[in-house]
Amino acid sequence: MLRPDDIHQGAGFRRVTMEAVNPTPDSKKLAHPAPFAPRIFADTATLSDIRPLKEGGIINGVTTNPSLMKRAGAKSWNGALKIMQEIVDYMAPAPVSLELTELQPEKMVEQAKRLAGMGTNVVVKVPTGGYQAIDKALDPFTGLKVMRELWKHDIKVNATLIFNSTQAFWAANAGATYVSPFLGRLADYLYKHDQPEREPGNSLHFLEDHKAPEGGRDITANTPYVANDGLRKDSGVRLINEIVVVFNNYRITTEVLAASFRNASQMAECLLAGADILTVPAPILMGVADHPLTFEGMKAFVEDAKVFEK
Repeated sequence: MLRPDDIHQGAGFRRVTMEAVNPTPDSKKLAHPAPFAPRIFADTATLSDIRPLKEGGIINGVTTNPSLMKRAGAKSWNGALKIMQEIVDYMAPAPVSLELTELQPEKMVEQAKRLAGMGTNVVVKVPTGGYQAIDKALDPFTGLKVMRELWKHDIKVNATLIFNSTQAFWAANAGATYVSPFLGRLADYLYKHDQPEREPGNSLHFLEDHKAPEGGRDITANTPYVANDGLRKDSGVRLINEIVVVFNNYRITTEVLAASFRNASQMAECLLAGADILTVPAPILMGVADHPLTFEGMKAFVEDAKVFEK
C-alpha cells in the first residue's frame, strides 16, 4: 500500500476551494463535520444494487457503461435507454454518468444532447483518446474536440480512459467536469506486460537504454513517479495523486474521479491520494461498514447487554 509519506501533502487544499459536498442547512444547529469529503458513486447499472446504497446514505452518484448495461439486462439500445432513464430519475438530483456509443464527432455530440435531455443530473462519458485503435481514419483528438463542444453546450462531461496526468490535463482543458483515471486497469497492465527482470512499470515508461525511433513519436506513456517509483499495485493510486497535484498547481476545478477499483483497500489509498470522487463497484460498497473486528465487537456488546434485559 502507498505510504502516507509518499503522498503530496498539498493535494487536499483544493477541496476547500470547491463546492461543499455535505453543506449544513441553515436550519441545522449541528454543523456537518465533513463538508468537503469526497463523493462516492456506485459503478453499476443495476437498480437493485443502487437502491440500498442510496437509502443507506452510502452513495451520491452513479457511473455506468455499455458493459454494465449489458449485465443489467439490456439487449438493445432502446433497452439500455430505459435502464438509463430509470437510474437518472431515481438518483436525481445526484449525478449519473452515461456513456456515448458513437465514434463520429457529429454523432457523438448529437447522442450526448439526447442523453443530457434525460435529466439535469446527466453527465456524459467521453473516452479521452484511443480512437485510432478502432479506426485509423478517426481524428486522434476526437474525444477532446467533443468535450470542448459539449462544454460550449453546457453539458457536463466525464472524461474516461485516463491513464496519465497529461491526458487528465488536456481533458480538463477541453472543459471536462470530471476526469476518470482507471487505477485498476493500470496495475493490471503492468502485471501483464512488464519485463519482470526490470523495474516495475517498465512497460509504460522508457527504460534507461531505450531510445525513441528516429523521427518517431515519443511513446513515453507515464511519468517515472507513476510507472516505476514503487510497487506495481500502487501505480494507479500514484496516478490519482499526480493528477490531483497537477490540478492543485493550476487551480483546476475538474474533479478527479477515481475508477476501476479492484478491492476495498484501494478506496483508502485513493482517499489518501486526494481523489475528489470514488466510483466503486456495488459489491465492494456493500461491505464498507464491515470489518472482522467490528463483527466480534458487536457480538460482545450484544452479549454483555443481555444482563440489562432482566
